[in-house]
Amino acid sequence: MQLTRRKKLEIVIEAPVLRRVEAFLSEAGVRGWTVLPSLAGAGDSGEWRSGDFTPGQEKRLILALVSSEAAEKVLARLADFFADYPGVVAVSDVEVLRGEKF
Repeated sequence: MQLTRRKKLEIVIEAPVLRRVEAFLSEAGVRGWTVLPSLAGAGDSGEWRSGDFTPGQEKRLILALVSSEAAEKVLARLADFFADYPGVVAVSDVEVLRGEKF
């Protein structure tokens, strides 16, 4: 069994900026990602539930497995982007099967 090292990006953003962040991923050469709704959580503003927001405030979680080079490109774009928009990103080292897919 062959495992390949990759980076896992977990990006939480507000729904209205989803397409812009997906464009950052695409421009960095990321070949695929998954978008999930965020149902509840807590942060600087306290606890929240998805039903507490208007549609424009709903949150999304983007998961992507990427090369180190692609991760650096995405993180550089997000660092600038998060100066103006709320969001958080976590980066983890992972090992994946079928590494050529990522």
